[in-house]
Amino acid sequence: MAAVLSAAGMFLAGIYIYYQNRAQELGFDNTAAMEYGRHYVFISSDTSLMMQDIYDDIYEACSRTGAYLEWCGAGTSQRYTAAECIDIAIAMGADGIILYPDGSSGLEASIGKARDEGTPVVTILRDLSDSARISYVGVSNYQMGELYGGWLLSLMKDGTNRVCLLQDSGDYENEIQLLFTQTVQAVHNGSSSDEKMDLVTRTVDSMVDFDAEEVIRDILLGQERPDILICRNSAQTECAIQSLIDYNLVGEVQVIGYYVTDTILSALRQDLIPVTVMIDRKALGEDCAQALDEYLDSERTSSYYNITLDSITPVTMDRFIETDRPEDTGEEAA
Repeated sequence: MAAVLSAAGMFLAGIYIYYQNRAQELGFDNTAAMEYGRHYVFISSDTSLMMQDIYDDIYEACSRTGAYLEWCGAGTSQRYTAAECIDIAIAMGADGIILYPDGSSGLEASIGKARDEGTPVVTILRDLSDSARISYVGVSNYQMGELYGGWLLSLMKDGTNRVCLLQDSGDYENEIQLLFTQTVQAVHNGSSSDEKMDLVTRTVDSMVDFDAEEVIRDILLGQERPDILICRNSAQTECAIQSLIDYNLVGEVQVIGYYVTDTILSALRQDLIPVTVMIDRKALGEDCAQALDEYLDSERTSSYYNITLDSITPVTMDRFIETDRPEDTGEEAA
């Protein structure tokens, strides 16, 4: 029995050392976390400037409530899946997790494990409603479909309009299907008999460098070039803008962008694109902090926090710059 207990102790010690080493490798800073009342972990394999802006706003919101937020894997060269980061956060005793799901396998199981260990998980921008997450903070696909539908109606011409909706490899099929269906319904309800829409989707793998550039190039140079291209993140939008310029397609293809960077603002100013969609980052940060704090204080919180969308156009961009311009200098494809 003594030998068995000794072996078990050595095994558990080995696991602890392993997770400690992995935590150091991922950049966790427990010293800084101890200076705050709570330690939250932000998990996103997307490291674009858009996601960095989102992290900064969540970090500020958590700081105001006495919590320290740390980005799992930030500053490391190796990419880790969201499921791996959840396991590390659990082992390090994090008080809560804010997760941007990446579609990796085992993610639902890892969220369930975190819940069992007393570590609540809040998902952002992509939801895993069938998992054990406590809250989702993000945009309604119904709302986004209505917004896309409205802009498509303003851009479509008589006849058949080919529309391509880009999706990310980390998107979940049920959410994309809801967005697709609502966009079609919104156009159907508002279009005239002379306006038809042929909507298709194409997938971009954000985990592969330059995939957005290659996919968008193939779409724009293909035989069935779309009349309207809908981008779903800032990297796709910037690649689409550059492709319009490179292939002399400005005015031939209308791009509905996503998010705001210097490149996207410049494109709006030059009328290269008609509109870009912007999320309320400040509200997203505040709701994430509130969801975790409420759950840890009372074990009760809202399961869904809706974040509003805004449309930035060449006409409204100056007002946006004055009130809420993100401090960035552009974006590279993730």
